[in-house]
Amino acid sequence: MLGKLIKSNFKNDFSHMVTFFLIMVLAVFMLHTGLAILVGYSDLHENKKEEYNFADLMIHSILRSEDNQAVEEIIRNADYIESYEKSYPIYKEFTKTKDEADEDSKDMFDMSTSGLLILPYGEWGDIEAPHFVELADEEYENPIYVSYYYNENLMKAKLGDSVDMKVGDKYYTFQVAGFFESLLSSEMGVTYVSPSLYNEWKAEADNRQMKNNDEEAEDLEQPLYTRTLFAMKIKDGENSTVASGQLTQAFSEHEIKAFAQSVDNTINDLTYMQNMIAALIAAFALIITGIAMIIIYFRISNSIEQNIVNIGALKALGYTSKQIRMAMVLEFLITTTVAFFTGVIGSYWILPVIEKYLRSFSGVQWIVPFDLVSFLCTLVLIVGTVVLVSTASTRMISKLDPVIALRFGINTHSFKKNHAPIDKTPGPLTWVMALKSVLGNTKQNLILFVVMLSIGIVTTFAMFLTHNCVVDASHLYRMLNLVADDVNFSFYKYDGQDAEIMKLPEVNSVFWYEVAEMTSEGNSIYTYITDDWTQIPEMNLYEGRAPKYDNEVAIGGNLAETLNKKIGDEMKVSYGQKEYTYIVTGYEQSSGNYGMDVSMTTEGAEHLEYEPAKTRLSVIVKNHSLENSLKVVDDVQDMYGDKLVGYGNIIEVINNGEEGVIAVAAIMVVAMVCISVLIIILSLNLLVKTVIIKKQREIGIKKALGFSSDQLRTELIFSMLPQIIVGAVVGSVIGLLISNRILATLLSTMGIMRSNMEVFPWMGLVAVIFAVIVSYIMIWLMSGRIKRISAYSLITE
Repeated sequence: MLGKLIKSNFKNDFSHMVTFFLIMVLAVFMLHTGLAILVGYSDLHENKKEEYNFADLMIHSILRSEDNQAVEEIIRNADYIESYEKSYPIYKEFTKTKDEADEDSKDMFDMSTSGLLILPYGEWGDIEAPHFVELADEEYENPIYVSYYYNENLMKAKLGDSVDMKVGDKYYTFQVAGFFESLLSSEMGVTYVSPSLYNEWKAEADNRQMKNNDEEAEDLEQPLYTRTLFAMKIKDGENSTVASGQLTQAFSEHEIKAFAQSVDNTINDLTYMQNMIAALIAAFALIITGIAMIIIYFRISNSIEQNIVNIGALKALGYTSKQIRMAMVLEFLITTTVAFFTGVIGSYWILPVIEKYLRSFSGVQWIVPFDLVSFLCTLVLIVGTVVLVSTASTRMISKLDPVIALRFGINTHSFKKNHAPIDKTPGPLTWVMALKSVLGNTKQNLILFVVMLSIGIVTTFAMFLTHNCVVDASHLYRMLNLVADDVNFSFYKYDGQDAEIMKLPEVNSVFWYEVAEMTSEGNSIYTYITDDWTQIPEMNLYEGRAPKYDNEVAIGGNLAETLNKKIGDEMKVSYGQKEYTYIVTGYEQSSGNYGMDVSMTTEGAEHLEYEPAKTRLSVIVKNHSLENSLKVVDDVQDMYGDKLVGYGNIIEVINNGEEGVIAVAAIMVVAMVCISVLIIILSLNLLVKTVIIKKQREIGIKKALGFSSDQLRTELIFSMLPQIIVGAVVGSVIGLLISNRILATLLSTMGIMRSNMEVFPWMGLVAVIFAVIVSYIMIWLMSGRIKRISAYSLITE
């Protein structure tokens, strides 16, 4: 009996349920995908660390033999270190020239160059041993084994490919024999070659070292400096970040320039992009779900009004209110359940594609499993919400008396006010009827308003990202960096080049800054140093001021939270055996070390006996123009020739869209616009169908009175446009107010605490125009079914 009722409901509502089904598939697909990425990467690296015994801490030291022994002694005596191993890598710069680039070019962006730490294949211990995901079966003449991280960011090769690389001043052809996963060693650039090639390079390095230090070396068989890689496991219950700070502090106290790197900081580095993408996808899914819930209420309430006679007849035939309500709820539940499984299947189809893209950020392979947490969370949020909303929406059926229902309900004799009476309201007839429809349909108005409000927020945020991250990506670049230059130059030696470059007509300012690794109260920090921060045009401060005096520093937001430091507080900074207490003058932001950074003046660094080299100069060109930056690069190359090590034209790179974060922002913009269009289409399709069915008797009568289909379609458009426009306008205003806040939240794991990128009213205006035009077109197309309605077809015998 209940089955027949459900079947009848599906037959009558088939077109509506198809549209509702598509909306729910989209919501499930996005929510499950976002949650799966968030959950999948939340403990992926930690699990791999435990499974493959990856290191908790690593130290890459280039020290005298006695200092390396001191480092090992400190590690051995640290009560928080459980075990350690050491290896002796060779440092080599691997360069892969981009297509059509000049091999002799000094443009650092013309080539993919990475400094790699080379170790012999097969000679590793138990800690931080590579976990090979792909390994060739055949033997190669010159094999190379590279981490996923460096393959995606440097070689971009497949297993078995031959890759031509410049290593130092020689050229080699390598065969890619394997890809491995690791954490700390991946980010450090550990790469494996054949033992014979390693020994050859090792002998070259030792001979070079002995030759350079022949006068100082006491034993010519032992190089003066050795490069050592320490891999450590900490004891249970210890924190790797805290341990890295304690080790670095201990080295500083012994005047040893060595720094410990923690696996937790590395995992943060490898997962920030995944977290940002997952959060954005999940947020979109929640918006879509909210829209769907409102549409359910609208659809059910209209269905009750439309079928009130049938409901009365069913009650007269013996159906209970509970059965009728159950049939309606099950109709949406069955549709949502099918949509749920369809969306989940689609999610698992797309996740491997996303995973391959994310390897360049994550450094490890994520084998996408069936994730019960994401499955259940999506099930509860989507299906559970649909059941609750549909159950609540059918409550009025219980209060409906069969006699009143059979007499077309109380609304048949409605005493509602006649808004905009046709005989008294001036204006074209079509407009007057549209006005009557607007004033007499509160429920429809509210639904349209909320849907377009959501679309307005999303499209405005898309316009915000388009302007600041795609069209003029320099805004995003400046927000991500403490100091944002247009062009930078590296020299072998500082010799007053800044004064000469400043004379160029295209140059607005020239300055230098250096970054040194120091510690602060047990935390490893990046320390930015320059002569006078007030002379740097664009320092990324979001509160307070830059340091002026030798006892002042500005600190990153995450460091401020970690140390619980406020502006005006004192904090200690250590370098080597020196430690000095500074006053915090402001908060800065930079993605370089996730907000664990400090800036100070050169005079301030003298307290720690740090002497800057000043070999890297930054240039701001006039108007930040590409033309000026290219001219400055040409002039500086002509002026200094071989004295110039290399240059980086940031403006050119930004204009080419080659920066990773900028590329992701462009993808997000496209996705948001496409999703917005899809939401508008599906939502309006369902709403327009419902409105036409609800008013088909009225439409038939109007046609009998002489109204054309086009007039009625125009009336429908005008009756919906006011709500669409108002909703889009309110949504765009909200979008303008919160876009910077949303972006800062998405980038908070990178150390960005506040976004101050440009917000213009035109962004909201474009969003409104976009939403209105798409809505107008969709309503006009979907209202074509009005042509099929006639007065004769509505006559009942």
